[in-house]
Amino acid sequence: MSILRTSVLALVVAAGPLAAKPLVTSSEETLARICLARTESPDRIVAACDAALTDAALTPAQRVELTVARGDGLSWQGEHEAGASSYRAATQLDPRSIDAWNGLGWALWELQDDAAAYEAFSTSLSIDVSVQGLSGTAGTGRRTGKVDAEEARERLRAALSIDPEYIWALRELGWSLFDAQDFQGAAEAFEGALRIDPDDVNARFGLGRTKIGLNDNEAALTAFNDLLADAPGDFATEVYRIIALRNLDRNAQALRESERMIAAYPDRASGYIEKGLSLMALQRRSEAIDTYREADARLGPNNAILYWYADALTVDGRFLEALAVIDRGLALDGADHTDHLMKSYIALELKDFETARAAAENCLATGVNDPWAHYYIAIALVHDGHAAEGLERFGRAITAGLPADRIGAFATELVSAGKYVEAAQLRLKY
Repeated sequence: MSILRTSVLALVVAAGPLAAKPLVTSSEETLARICLARTESPDRIVAACDAALTDAALTPAQRVELTVARGDGLSWQGEHEAGASSYRAATQLDPRSIDAWNGLGWALWELQDDAAAYEAFSTSLSIDVSVQGLSGTAGTGRRTGKVDAEEARERLRAALSIDPEYIWALRELGWSLFDAQDFQGAAEAFEGALRIDPDDVNARFGLGRTKIGLNDNEAALTAFNDLLADAPGDFATEVYRIIALRNLDRNAQALRESERMIAAYPDRASGYIEKGLSLMALQRRSEAIDTYREADARLGPNNAILYWYADALTVDGRFLEALAVIDRGLALDGADHTDHLMKSYIALELKDFETARAAAENCLATGVNDPWAHYYIAIALVHDGHAAEGLERFGRAITAGLPADRIGAFATELVSAGKYVEAAQLRLKY
């Protein structure tokens, strides 16, 4: 997602491309005023700041202000390393400059150094409260684990209480709520951002994503179509447009779009994944499996490709092949709880209850309290002769959010293991 501050975007757009002209165009302008006004193009801002900083008569405070403005100009033209250096120079000139610390935080964010950015924003907040300090610590703190998700949202709301139109905070709040699967709350945050700037690409994309989460796929498709009309070829938007089409059961169209994506981006996994999923929805399993096999051969080992490859093999009842594929995925960096969960499910189908239980425990060990992992452990325990433990684990699965329709399925597992009394007790309890 874009991380530029609203003020930054507004300044860049307002300035626009300018023809070459003298840096100082009237007797009332000075190099320092041009630098600090930040209304010229970024390269002219930097040039004005550099020239102004050669003035030996500057006060220490003026030198800090000019150095911060120089960092802004550098950052706005994408020179984030140089921008960070300028902000650092400003913090050395004045360790209590909030603008310098916040500027450094944003430059480090752009450089994806979240830990250092968090420290910069935290230093800013220790000096005084600002919307950027609150928002910056929320965003970087959430990503580094230094701030939990709820505290991050509290900081963002605090920033918005100071400046309700601080669009970066609204977007970040939207994504935080989206990650927490509060899709309605996320939609409201993104809609709030769009009331401020109807053209904000990040908020429009976020709103489309939340509409998928709310199962309003027609609205999602409209959002993605509109976004692609304004920004043709945006890869992420194209991917989620295909997902919306699949969710609307427009699988033939989704298949055509995914084939176009493969043609345009043959070295990216998403087109193959979407093609495979579209083929599966069209009951063309063999072609889907061939698609994943082709992607695996062309792209090399890829977690997402191997996951969906294993899934397709599982649906086709080819469990031993599926187990070999998911084991390859689990051997890669980037394997997550879903890969362990897939292995657990496959092992259950193979009646390998020891492996199923171990894989589900590995899923939970990633820190995700997945109800299906508890459920698979419960099934494995029942079939390994530990019905009482299995019932207890099933209760944990229900508490974690396992769908109620699994009660009957678990009763079936108990009966198949000869636990008739326990199956009856399960029905009485639930």
